[in-house]
Amino acid sequence: MSFEEKTSEIEQGLKCQSCGAILTYQPGTSYLECSYCGTRNEIADQLPEDGHIESTDYKVFGQAMEGVADERYSYLAEVVHCSNCGANSRLNPHVTADLCAFCASPLVIDHQQKRIVKPHGLVPFSVDYKNAFGLLTQWAGKIWFAPNDFKRIFNSRNDRLKGVYIPFWSYDADVHSDYVGSRGEYYYVTRTRRNSDGETEEYEERRTNWYPASGSIYSQFKDIVISGSTSLPEKFSDKIGPWNLGYLKPFNEQYLSGFIAETFSVDHVKAAETARTIMDREIERQVENDIGGDTQDIDSIDSDFKSIKLKYILLPVWLSAYQYKGKSYQIMVNAFNGKVYGQRPYSFWKIAFLVLAIIIVLYLLSFMG
Repeated sequence: MSFEEKTSEIEQGLKCQSCGAILTYQPGTSYLECSYCGTRNEIADQLPEDGHIESTDYKVFGQAMEGVADERYSYLAEVVHCSNCGANSRLNPHVTADLCAFCASPLVIDHQQKRIVKPHGLVPFSVDYKNAFGLLTQWAGKIWFAPNDFKRIFNSRNDRLKGVYIPFWSYDADVHSDYVGSRGEYYYVTRTRRNSDGETEEYEERRTNWYPASGSIYSQFKDIVISGSTSLPEKFSDKIGPWNLGYLKPFNEQYLSGFIAETFSVDHVKAAETARTIMDREIERQVENDIGGDTQDIDSIDSDFKSIKLKYILLPVWLSAYQYKGKSYQIMVNAFNGKVYGQRPYSFWKIAFLVLAIIIVLYLLSFMG
């Protein structure tokens, strides 16, 4: 199927049969709705029999990604590149102009086709625009030392709040680890010393007996989620998590209608390195528990990673990108659980006046004392 035919098919699937307008997904529901006449179309999800979205073998997926030609794992779509921040986003076919969700710069939409990786699934939006904007303004109202005109941005520029699906990689693995180390067991001896008054006193001094330790452990990892985006700071995805992947739906383009979907800029190989680091830390903790004793010293861990699988998924956020005095800031609302995290400016004068007030109060108290 050509790109033009694919685009036409998508548009037809999103078009209201009553008035011809574009239907959009309604957060927290299972349907698309026409904002003009209220017509609703149910989204038909096709879950596997066990109700779970299966991961793909890591090596099989890697082979399929060579050239992104395997139609089981890729599809044709319009991808818009932001020349300012570098974000790559997939917009709906009917969009002709927009601002970048990540830096608020104007996008140049040239309607060129590109074959991109097809997600295994996504978590649909649960928090709608109204509630997300309310959470955003509550957050802005509670932060301290923010410039007065900063908070006014959220009253006058609420069009900057955009619904975005952020790309993530989810990894599963079975790991067999052999380790060598030592188990430390504490014991105490009674010693004497002179205190500050020159008197002799007894105290307990802790010492450690070390014993060789070795063994094997089996670790099973499920859904180690790693961000596939470089458009947002890494700590953003950590701060608004964790994500409940029990709500994953099979990928369906209808869930994207009315929203932006960013394509990954961190590939499955690079993300796997981060996932491996997380798994290694957990394996080390498990080895320490297996060694036992009061303290542990690990000499070596030899891990054999087996059955490595992955899922490429999209997770929903409401994102506000704005400019304040020449600097870019971003605030994110988790569109599943409503958690808010963001960057904000500080008012030098508010902080200075507070410090001055504290100095004055301390000065007056010194006279009263």
